[in-house]
Amino acid sequence: MATTASAWLMSEAQLQGRGFYQRDIVTDVPFGVVDGTQRRDVSEALDLLALADTPFINAIGWGPESGGTKIEWISEDLGSGKLKNISTIASEVVSFVANSVDGMNASDTIRQIKQGSVLYYYCSISGNHTLAVVTSTPVAGGTGTSITLSLITAGHGATLLSMYSSVTANRPWYVVGAFANEGSIPNIPGVRQRVLLSNVFTILRQDVQITGTMQSTDMYAIGREDKHQILLRLKELQRDRERAALYSAKITKTSAMAGLMDGVLGFLAGQAGTHIDTSTKSLTETAVNTIVSFIWEQGGRNLSFFAHINQTAKFTRWDKNRIRMRPNDRVGGGYITSYMTESGVEIDLVPMANVPTNIAYILDTSKIKLRAKRGRKAIMEKLGKMGDFDDWQIISEFSMEMKGYNLRQHGGFFRLA
Repeated sequence: MATTASAWLMSEAQLQGRGFYQRDIVTDVPFGVVDGTQRRDVSEALDLLALADTPFINAIGWGPESGGTKIEWISEDLGSGKLKNISTIASEVVSFVANSVDGMNASDTIRQIKQGSVLYYYCSISGNHTLAVVTSTPVAGGTGTSITLSLITAGHGATLLSMYSSVTANRPWYVVGAFANEGSIPNIPGVRQRVLLSNVFTILRQDVQITGTMQSTDMYAIGREDKHQILLRLKELQRDRERAALYSAKITKTSAMAGLMDGVLGFLAGQAGTHIDTSTKSLTETAVNTIVSFIWEQGGRNLSFFAHINQTAKFTRWDKNRIRMRPNDRVGGGYITSYMTESGVEIDLVPMANVPTNIAYILDTSKIKLRAKRGRKAIMEKLGKMGDFDDWQIISEFSMEMKGYNLRQHGGFFRLA
């Protein structure tokens, strides 16, 4: 007989804390759910179990199931719309050699422009505003980093644009657009480099073993020992899925060792830049603003701060300091679940319990999804009887898709005290 999701709906008391209560144990598991040797899909039940213990999974959700040996997705970076000159520019017609920008290598930044593209540059020393037109680019499909610019010094009638001064090295040039004249011929297409990203599957399992004596012994508040143990293991498995998504890193499976997928830690551990803070030991508002501003500029939008409650509590203290301008105002700050950073970007705060206090993630949750192996999101099987034992296994095979990690759209702190 099929088990419906409604039959597995957990009571409110079950969502609080680590324990189970009498009415949960006795009534919430339908009779016969583990009878015989049939496989039961308990994925819906697991999603409803221990919601208070899985804030990260609650935030990201599940994507489509996969029948492959791993999950894959394509990353294609449009770029930031900026170029940087690797050396000083001192003449009106120059060879512009590009430098890397925001993690994008020089040859890829060139793909943002084509013949006829107009660039803008501001000289903070002289206050001059400069426009330049691209007159030549590398051949189609090439990997060159050199283009030719012609600085626009006349014809626009704007005094601020009529002046031009030399440009020091490694200064940003902003791509205004690829302009064309009437009847123009096609330009070199601005095709970007595509990167195939992937993640492997990982298997979590919990086992239940009940002796005949355990099954036949009346225990206070325990109706059936097998139901009680299965519910506990289901809750434990859900907690394991949360931890694996946050703190695992890819390890190739061998005959002697189980394979691990990349969780958030695995994806971000290989990254470097402003968004990866490995020096801050005491969380500060300034440090948070720095990472949030950087991630937002790279394209991260729906940002959430995941950390131990001792770290998220600091946001409330910062908020109180803003409110209490004078000691006698008697204005109290309440606990906050979202925070407006000084950069003007609002982030959600997700306090977590019993997690490492040294790590705090700032993640775009809209770009992250768990992906289950087809038909194996969460299954429970009675393996049979051996001697005086009854054995069950509960297995969850899944992976995690984290778009944007290579584009610096997620970050965090990794050395907090």
